[in-house]
Amino acid sequence: MSQRELLSLIRNFAAEKSEGERRVVSLRKQIEKLARELNESNAELENAKRCKEMAEQDLKGFEVQLMLVEASAQTLEARVSLIHDQISDVGSDLETLKSEAAALRDQFFHTMLHLNATIRKFQESVITCDMEALDSTASRDVPQMTVKENDAEVALRALENTLLEVISQTAKVDEEYQAEQQNYKNSSKLEATYSSLGEELQRRCMCPSCHVDNLESFSELLANLEK
Repeated sequence: MSQRELLSLIRNFAAEKSEGERRVVSLRKQIEKLARELNESNAELENAKRCKEMAEQDLKGFEVQLMLVEASAQTLEARVSLIHDQISDVGSDLETLKSEAAALRDQFFHTMLHLNATIRKFQESVITCDMEALDSTASRDVPQMTVKENDAEVALRALENTLLEVISQTAKVDEEYQAEQQNYKNSSKLEATYSSLGEELQRRCMCPSCHVDNLESFSELLANLEK
């Protein structure tokens, strides 16, 4: 082999070696780059796993909240149904009390008129008493006058007792009427409170971003979970 061929072979070997070294450097850089990307991908994967776990925990929390909301909604529905029944009963009792109060008023006025008429009749009978006959036959008519006075006192006492009984019954019915009115007001307040709670529940089930009512979806999700 000549010297020229040997030099040419050496140069070729040196060029190939240099090219190989450059390729090795390039491959190392690619490996380092890929290693960084792999680390970044692993970090993103771990972050995604953590996000998934957090999302699953949040989902479980939402499911519990949904069950609580559903239970609260059912309780509120039962309460409002009971309140409606109570309002209906109170309304019926109120009408009955109104009728009884009107009847007692009429009875009271009728009794008062009858009492006034009886008092006037008694006064007239006393005024029109024959004073001359009383003077001439005083000793004979004294027992009769005593009997008349006693009868009049008994009648007045009976009328007073009747009047007091009517007044007592009227006061009792008026107290019952006032109590039923208060119950009716309390029932109206409870119904207003239920309506306010229903609006608040619907507001909380409203998506703040898309403004979609999720209450029905929540109910369906709970039904599926129960199955």
